[in-house]
Amino acid sequence: MELRTLRYFVHVADARSFSKAAVFLRVAQPALSRQVRKLEDEIGMPLFVRAGHHLELTEAGQLLLGRAHLLLRQASNTLDEVRSSAANLGGTLTIGVSPATSELVAPLLMRECGRLYPQLRLDFIEGFSRYVFEQLLNQGLTLCLIHNPPPHKSIAAHPLLIEEMYLVGPPPGTGALAPVSSKRKLDKSQLEGLPLILPNEAHALRQLIGRALGGARLRIAAQTDGMVTTRALVSAGHGYTILPYSAIHQQLSNGQLSAARLGDIDIPWTLSLACWNDQAGARAVLAMRDILSAHFEKLVGDDKWGTVPAPEGGKADIKITAKRASRARTLVSPRA
Repeated sequence: MELRTLRYFVHVADARSFSKAAVFLRVAQPALSRQVRKLEDEIGMPLFVRAGHHLELTEAGQLLLGRAHLLLRQASNTLDEVRSSAANLGGTLTIGVSPATSELVAPLLMRECGRLYPQLRLDFIEGFSRYVFEQLLNQGLTLCLIHNPPPHKSIAAHPLLIEEMYLVGPPPGTGALAPVSSKRKLDKSQLEGLPLILPNEAHALRQLIGRALGGARLRIAAQTDGMVTTRALVSAGHGYTILPYSAIHQQLSNGQLSAARLGDIDIPWTLSLACWNDQAGARAVLAMRDILSAHFEKLVGDDKWGTVPAPEGGKADIKITAKRASRARTLVSPRA
């Protein structure tokens, strides 16, 4: 049984299609089919059955898929460890990022890796957090940088930054909606009358906002999962939204938005580095952690970004560190 054949099988299983897997792998479909048939002959039982226009795994195929993921990951880890034993870190690192984190972390990692590890290549895959996490589980990524990753027994998540959340509004002079002002305190009841632009109810941030506001009745002006769309609608004066500082700092600097920190509404929005448990100690993963941790420690010095979680023995942990209750906060509200 060859690793290449196992890799072909995994891609066919993930795509549920020989043709789609062949396009992704850049091999001829007949050659791919022969490799899978060879694997079935070696095992002595079918791995796929056809169900309409797609393939389904047999019981044997499902068992092999789990084992194949493990074997391929171990082989990849072995190569990475051998490469990392040299003085210079090399190879390719595939990193998943969400729209809310890409502007913050991608340029930083490219710059610092180019300076510290010139032989290390970084590839980025961007998508919503759920998609990025699924890509990690499907072995499509080395690690991902997303907010509030779901607990998983095989995944280690290291919290990097507990972000402050902001009420975000249009800039001055946009139209009927006033920019966000810090002249008076904001409580939950004042949000009830604001036209809000938020993600759909299945989105993790929307669920956190709903829990934080308790029984407050929200006036939803529009729903969109797109970060770019949300900022554009708010900037044009169509509503307000709630976002972390990392998602709006460039627009605030350019005068495209107004914002002020929420002081009495706790929305635990934690940026974390997630990877497979057996890769948490890999040199390349630790290098990314070190770069990001050092950068975030500098960012929190101006009290806009949030807090850096206290390390727990230097080990990755999925627990979210609570904000310090004693920390001074600015309470804000939009101008009436």
